[in-house]
Order: sequence, then C-alpha cells, then structure tokens
Amino acid sequence: MAKVVKQQSAWQNPWVWLLVGIMGTALLVNATLITIAFLSPPGLVVEDYYEKGKSYLYNQAQSKENAARLGWDLELDLPRAPQLNLDESYLVRAVDSRGKAIEGGVAEFAAFRPVQNGHDFVLPMREVGAGYYAANVNFSLPGNWDLIVTVQQGEDQLDIAKRIYVKD
Repeated sequence: MAKVVKQQSAWQNPWVWLLVGIMGTALLVNATLITIAFLSPPGLVVEDYYEKGKSYLYNQAQSKENAARLGWDLELDLPRAPQLNLDESYLVRAVDSRGKAIEGGVAEFAAFRPVQNGHDFVLPMREVGAGYYAANVNFSLPGNWDLIVTVQQGEDQLDIAKRIYVKD
C-alpha cells in the first residue's frame, strides 16, 4: 500500500518567509529613498541648462585662449585646513608673463556649494600689495566648496578655480 504524503504549504517554509522579508525590505528602503528625494530636492538645476551646455566647450576654449594670450599666472594661497565659522584670509597672487605684478586690478572671490543651493556667495578682494589681493572669508557650512577667484585688469580677465573642504 502506497503511503500518502501530505503536501506542506509553501508559506510554512521559513525560506519563503526569508525571501519575502528581503524583497519587502528592499522595496521599503527604495520607497523611502524616493520619497526623501522628492520631498527635499537639492535645487541644483540651472535654469538655462541647455544654453549653458551648448556654450560650455566654447567657453572652455575661450578661457584657455585667453590664458595663453595674456600669459598671466594666478596663485591661490589657501588656509591649510579651512575651519567652520572662522574668518580666514584667502590670498591670490597675480603676475603677467614677465613676472611683473598685476597692479590696479579688480579681484573677486566666489564660493559655491556643489551639494546645496542657496549658500553661494561672492566677495570683493582688496589689493594688499603689488599683485596680491585678499579677502577674509567665513564659511557657515561644513563640507565641499568650489572657489573661483577672478582677477580683472581693464578688459583682460583670468580665473582660478579650486575645491576645498571646510571642517566643522
């Protein structure tokens, strides 16, 4: 006589519950991350992104051509480890192709936060010596900051860019 084996339901197997639990956890985590992304957008979308994208390579080429034509050299002197909520001096040295200081120019210090909109700022730099321009800067948020220092003399202009990390 054949023995009758009673079929056990799949839901009574612990491996099935483990797989369902893993898939459920993955779905819950994804739903949470999607919700957070929609509720707190970073606001880093540039309004005229298409036009800026089209002219990006042209602007890069113009900047390189400008730098080669002028022969200027900009050197940015930064604090060794920038600190949060502390006035620190940022200095740029500007010389021409002959090593002569660029005097009587106008310099500007711009700081951009690559991960959060609304905290960017621009400061004028003051001439503190022959070819030296300085600004006292106080960062209110820790993390990465992109710096762009622009030196202009008459119609000629050159930028230098640097990324720094501000410690809290």
